[in-house]
Amino acid sequence: MAIKPKCDKCKKELLEFGAILLSPPDKKNNVKKFHLCMKCYRDFEKTLQK
Repeated sequence: MAIKPKCDKCKKELLEFGAILLSPPDKKNNVKKFHLCMKCYRDFEKTLQK
């Protein structure tokens, strides 16, 4: 069975490689992992440059 990840922001299936966003660790050292499509990543990247 093939893995079909979806963008955690727009919920669309990733048809090409996108980005992975990792949260800071919590008090128990747990980290959350989010998948982003290229469009959502570019939108997110723009907010970092402001």
